[in-house]
Amino acid sequence: MESSQDYQEQLQIFRILKEQRDIFQGQLEILNVSRANIVNTKITIENLKEGVEVNDEILIPIGGMANIKASIKDPEKILLAVTQDVIIEKDLDGAIELLDMRIEQHDKEIQFIRTQLQNIEINLQKTTQTIQKGYLQK
Repeated sequence: MESSQDYQEQLQIFRILKEQRDIFQGQLEILNVSRANIVNTKITIENLKEGVEVNDEILIPIGGMANIKASIKDPEKILLAVTQDVIIEKDLDGAIELLDMRIEQHDKEIQFIRTQLQNIEINLQKTTQTIQKGYLQK
């Protein structure tokens, strides 16, 4: 490295890359949790197709570790939240199809973030090598 200023710039680049890596890792964790939740929901809906009948008793979580007993009124329809404020009604197959689309979307986003993380790791390694060379030349 030619100067102390170049060395400082490389250190700053290193810090920025680490921050970006941390942000992407956090996003990846959130996406993985969300995807697992969607897969769990899909499995539950598939299990409903296996023989849930009208008036079958179920437990509905109401927060924390609390549940309430309820009866199924229409086992052929599912209410799905598509946004925070919008809920739609689908038949079982339609609900599974929508969840499959969301899983696919999550998979694409997860792959994109993994690619970004790989690129950041490569840049971190290069920057680390540059910093070490500059430090040794001082």
